[in-house]
Amino acid sequence: MGNQCIICREETDNFSDEHVIPDALGGYYHIYTVCKSCNSDLGSSVDAKLVNHRFADFQRYLLGLTGKSKKLPNPFSGTHHIAQDTNKKIQLRLDEEGKPAPYTITNVSYEESENEGGGTRVSICLDASDEKKLDGILDKISKKLQVPIEQFEGIDRSVQTIEKPNIKCSFSIDLAEFKIGLLKIAYEFSVDTVDGYFTDPSAIEVSKILKAADYDSVEKFVSIGTGFDHKLFDGMRDYLDVESKKHYLIIAGSQTHGLVCLIHLHGMFSVGVCLSKLPYPDNLAVIGVNDIHGKTFRKVYPEQLLQEIYAPPELRFQYYFPTENSLRGFLSLQTAENFDFCRTATSYPVFDRAGNYLDLDLYETMKASEHLVTSESLEDGGIAHTFPIQSELFIKIMPSENLVQVIAVREELRQVSKL
Repeated sequence: MGNQCIICREETDNFSDEHVIPDALGGYYHIYTVCKSCNSDLGSSVDAKLVNHRFADFQRYLLGLTGKSKKLPNPFSGTHHIAQDTNKKIQLRLDEEGKPAPYTITNVSYEESENEGGGTRVSICLDASDEKKLDGILDKISKKLQVPIEQFEGIDRSVQTIEKPNIKCSFSIDLAEFKIGLLKIAYEFSVDTVDGYFTDPSAIEVSKILKAADYDSVEKFVSIGTGFDHKLFDGMRDYLDVESKKHYLIIAGSQTHGLVCLIHLHGMFSVGVCLSKLPYPDNLAVIGVNDIHGKTFRKVYPEQLLQEIYAPPELRFQYYFPTENSLRGFLSLQTAENFDFCRTATSYPVFDRAGNYLDLDLYETMKASEHLVTSESLEDGGIAHTFPIQSELFIKIMPSENLVQVIAVREELRQVSKL
């Protein structure tokens, strides 16, 4: 990329801090490959569609995410009404503690009397907090009806209190334009993570869509799920703590299916983005973990994933005994208190039938039979793989130093945590 902005693809030295996941959504993933001008445009035409979505407003409210404004969003904004009286217009405003409080919108109605000389009946409905505004309202009514203000001195001022009012709300939900914000997240994560993606023809097309804020072209790429379907991550719940306050980004490559990025924004959106149809390595997989409360972002690669969610592997051996006497001898040795196998800090030395040390690593021997491995889930969480051993090798029993032939190794990985 050199000094190219990844959005406009122009050469520049004027870069600024870009949040891949908007900071208003609790994003802590920073890149410095977007120029200042594009950064500003993305904020108003791309990120805003995501940050200001009604679903995002609710989750930001629940998580206390204020963003640059330092104010909680009000997911209840808009004009609503009391269920029993549609003429009473209500707003739900946030009080000093951030809790929604009903507010009655001022309404003045006029009703002409059918009786001759009966005049005009005026009804004023306003919130108790606006009582000080009543005199100004009366003054306007006086001028409108050309009635002296003194005639209003005997008006009926009654206060009505509704305990636990049933407020009917209606909201409009954007079902399409917010996806451009998800496309931006997937694109920036991939450019920052996958070597060579920046020059992929699909990446060039995506950058043009983001630069032009071309909402109509987004679904060509954001094509897996509606954006609200969290079931996309059901198959990963054993490894990802999707109930926690974290956002997840997952990149996966495939020789046949290209490059895909899955996005899960906690409590808001889940979607899959098809970033390219060109072949990418099958072993390409990266998980981005954005901890909202921990205020961190990190990339986790497959080998790290295994280390973080599983305890160190436990190996169990399957043996071959040529005679019944050799089996009995092994069982007798196994009952000894100091029974063990000869081992190093990282593996088990292996030997031939004559007891000569073989310059082989047990794990490499297991890996050679990966195409024959069988797997099963463990009851308490985790997985077990059984590797058949295709060559003749022995391990040494301690302290007797007797040899026993191994015909299979069962590797048990017990899960201890989630990302």
